[in-house]
Amino acid sequence: MTSSFSTSLKQGQLVSHTAKQQGSALVIAIFVIVVMALISAALTVMLQDTSRNAAWDVLGTRAELAAYSGLEQSLSELFPLNTPNTTPGNCNDVTPNPTLNGQAFGSCSVAVTCQQNDIAQLNARFFDLQATASCGSGEVLVQRSQQIQARSGL
Repeated sequence: MTSSFSTSLKQGQLVSHTAKQQGSALVIAIFVIVVMALISAALTVMLQDTSRNAAWDVLGTRAELAAYSGLEQSLSELFPLNTPNTTPGNCNDVTPNPTLNGQAFGSCSVAVTCQQNDIAQLNARFFDLQATASCGSGEVLVQRSQQIQARSGL
């Protein structure tokens, strides 16, 4: 890729102009290669971040549903079916670390806390339940927490 622009018709000047331009294509090619390498490295990093974010989203949803499942199990222990309404539930009936079944919850664990407060003037027992679920391991560990309140008669 040489150029022969010259205002003079002398053969010596023509040679000197082309000699000064030799090697510029090599410099441009190296520059293009370096720029392309930088772009590909940046795209690789972006792809890894996207994969990690997708894993966090999936694990976050699993942790949220695991916490919800822990609360549902606790409510079924506080208010069991086919028992008289005169028997109030008790926080001692709640399993603090319920077992989760299913493939999706293989890397998840749940901890449930229960606090009860009896108010004699209202003839009621109030329950504050909180479930905290953790899913994943290592670098990708997600934790979600949910709370509910329930009421029963005394």
